[in-house]
Amino acid sequence: MDNVSLWEATSNTRSKHPSLEGDQHCDVVIIGGGYSGLATSYFLQQKGVRTIILEKNLVGSGASGRNGGEVLTGFIGSASSLIKKKGLENAKRMFQMSLDSIDLIENIIELNGMDCSFKRNGSLLAAYKPEHVEGFKKEQEVLEKEFDYRVEVVKPEEIQSELKTTFYHGGRVDPSSAHFHPLNYALGLADAVVKHGGTIYENSNAIRVERENNKVIVHTDKGRVFAKEIVIVTNAYSGDLNKTIKRTIIPIESIMVATEPLPPEMLEELIKHDRAVSDTKHLLYYFRRTADNRVAFGGSGRSSSKRDQKQLFNRLAEGMVNVFPDLKDAKVEYQWGGKVGFTKEKLPYVGQLKDGTYFAFGYAGHGAAMSTYMGKVIAEKITSEEQESNPLEVNRVMPIPFHSQHEKAVSLMKYYYKYKDRSS
Repeated sequence: MDNVSLWEATSNTRSKHPSLEGDQHCDVVIIGGGYSGLATSYFLQQKGVRTIILEKNLVGSGASGRNGGEVLTGFIGSASSLIKKKGLENAKRMFQMSLDSIDLIENIIELNGMDCSFKRNGSLLAAYKPEHVEGFKKEQEVLEKEFDYRVEVVKPEEIQSELKTTFYHGGRVDPSSAHFHPLNYALGLADAVVKHGGTIYENSNAIRVERENNKVIVHTDKGRVFAKEIVIVTNAYSGDLNKTIKRTIIPIESIMVATEPLPPEMLEELIKHDRAVSDTKHLLYYFRRTADNRVAFGGSGRSSSKRDQKQLFNRLAEGMVNVFPDLKDAKVEYQWGGKVGFTKEKLPYVGQLKDGTYFAFGYAGHGAAMSTYMGKVIAEKITSEEQESNPLEVNRVMPIPFHSQHEKAVSLMKYYYKYKDRSS
């Protein structure tokens, strides 16, 4: 799905970065010009570590420039499920990391004067079914008791205080989440990298990695980079450069539509507190207001033909009108898609392979927040800075069984989730 996104159409002026030609030398070569790669370079350059980023296309052309721009606390699933997966102390540490990640982004934006429409108005998780509100109440208790963190439960009769809709049956407000223009943040981060002495090569596809005399050599079509260390942060867009990483990620399609600019007073009624919104459907919707007064609305998507794509976008636009009937006459001006990376645990992984390759991936829809933080983690690992215990760090990456069949499995899973959403 290569439709021009709203973010590309409304982005700040791009700085031009050349393609790699000939041989270049640095301390750390980074594959991937998304948030994780840019953040890794940003923090390394400030420590005097020379970096080169190789981006296959343009900065932010993957998930970093195509996502919904919702910068959310936590991880996929509930805090209770996180405790079951990782234990209480690790869950508490992970939740704090998610809060720190948003603070970090806010600090980077302010420090570098980035124009990316960052707003920290909180998020709303909307209840698709009435019984989901009871789950919110239990989660509220867990968060307050175990994490010393307070969220607000919106009762069914109070949902109009947040959204002008009868589609949902209540919600949960998280005060710390934010939203931004995702591509403008990526472009701003790239400019900050260059300002600190880093080098970015666009349209420079890394096709092969060799190791020779304690050096890493990355080959592209027209050049090579010689470095001491290598970082691969291509997430759901990982190709065959490192098959171990590729086979540990399940890429899942997500699609978005955006309306024409709407009257501000209309938007203020539809999404009253300008929060980042998502819901509890298995095949969830996520949506928000934009800085130029549109509704950007996202959901699940997978297609094998242009006809399938058209049907998917049409159904998503219909879903938007089901949520907000007031948008029935609003023109959809943009539609685009991208890939979200999932690990087997549906949690991010960060670490180092046996051959020394550093990595971070698998943000499962929370990458707008966590990927910048993971870039900082990798930078600190490379410079041997003392770090707190990180429950997301993995010492051994295990490929997902039958990875080559993941597209069929994901399609079946989505049919099942569609059934679950429709059933009472």
